[in-house]
Amino acid sequence: MSNQLNNNPFDVKARSLRSLVSGAFSKSRTGSQNFTNLSLYAFGLSGIWTGVGAGILPFKILEALESGGVAIFGYALDKNGALGLISLLGLVVASVVQLGAGSLSDRDDRPGKRLPYILVGALGLAVTTVIFGLTGSFVTLLLVIMAMQFFGNSAQGPANALIIDHVPPAQRGEAAGILNLWRLLGGGIITVGVLQFMARYDKDESPEWIWYSIALMVVLLLFSVFWSVISTRPKDGLFIPTLRRSKLSNSNPVVKKSRPSSPRISRSYLAFLVALAFAIAAMSSMQIYALFFLQDVVGLENPADGADLLVVIIVIAAGLTVVPAGYLSDRLGRSKLFMIAGATGVAASLLLLLVTSIGQVLIIGVVVGISVGLFLTLTWAVANDLVSRSSAAKELGYTSIATLAGAAGARFAGIGIDELNHISDNLGYKMILVSVSVSFALSALILARVSRDSAFSESMTSSKAATTASAPE
Repeated sequence: MSNQLNNNPFDVKARSLRSLVSGAFSKSRTGSQNFTNLSLYAFGLSGIWTGVGAGILPFKILEALESGGVAIFGYALDKNGALGLISLLGLVVASVVQLGAGSLSDRDDRPGKRLPYILVGALGLAVTTVIFGLTGSFVTLLLVIMAMQFFGNSAQGPANALIIDHVPPAQRGEAAGILNLWRLLGGGIITVGVLQFMARYDKDESPEWIWYSIALMVVLLLFSVFWSVISTRPKDGLFIPTLRRSKLSNSNPVVKKSRPSSPRISRSYLAFLVALAFAIAAMSSMQIYALFFLQDVVGLENPADGADLLVVIIVIAAGLTVVPAGYLSDRLGRSKLFMIAGATGVAASLLLLLVTSIGQVLIIGVVVGISVGLFLTLTWAVANDLVSRSSAAKELGYTSIATLAGAAGARFAGIGIDELNHISDNLGYKMILVSVSVSFALSALILARVSRDSAFSESMTSSKAATTASAPE
């Protein structure tokens, strides 16, 4: 891929199917970029959120509940409800900050305009992750999680637009596949490490293991973010964009005036956001309550070990899916792949109703991983299809609101799980799995329609452009 200062930022080398994986892992070269350079930051950011959310936060919640109960409007929260509440409030901060930071990064024509947000946000997230390890009460835990969301999404919002800034439309599916490959590798590798450490953790006898977990997450976060920032920086900008305005922005003020300040969101994009919310609700439910599911339903004495194996299986399956899914979506279209994603998601969630052992869960984890890999790549590819380049980060920031809506549903379900489990053993887990299957189905149907309509619209636009170009003057 061409350097950011070149006149043609869409100079990306074509890849064959055989070179997809090697391209994802290829090292950067001075003066050039590849999809890995644009995506590696996601390794660390994803690792922080999944490592904390799946590996450490459940332990912190249990410790906070032991030191004092948590009540909302007089209602005493149990472990699932408390976990859902603290995660939800953090996501409220995330959606607002991601949208705001992305919008700010759009309002600049300088090369490397996204990079300062990514760098400062990652540094702030690293510091607050260390503070997270010191929390003891529910209130301090909540405040630190919100601070982590603030800094993390100050980086994530602008980073969302890197693909649109550098990759042509015909290759955005492939770029989305590489992005989600690194996202999955980060989430999987770091979470596996964290779960291994936390399986040995004891607040009184072995407290050091939580610090090993935090050190792992912070080091890999900083490494991955610095890689992306350094490899995509302007030649004369070091870690920040050049201070000189581009010639275009100085010499042609009409360009600024003609840029829409508040582009309207299309109906297709609104439908996409609704479908994304359903998909996030389904995937979040499987992630958030996995550890408690393994403990209560499967009966594991140390659910962290089982969750560790499950993460490995899901990440491997999803990792083997995301890159081919992106490649195929660019060439065959997105809609058919969405139907496959929905079918596998529905099958996996319903099969989990029947499990009685960790072996069965791990086998179903392969199907879950395929569905997750398809949804991750396809939804991000469609999102990049539907937004405008001039306000890319801002419009992609609306996906954080859809994420909030989906995650809110999943986290509020924690209260319902606890209540239904009190009525009958594991009834809450059964109901959430049925809800997950419905969410996967609805999401796939809507997204298939949106992607089909989007492809038809692009085809019509290209046809009109070709007709106009060939018409005699």
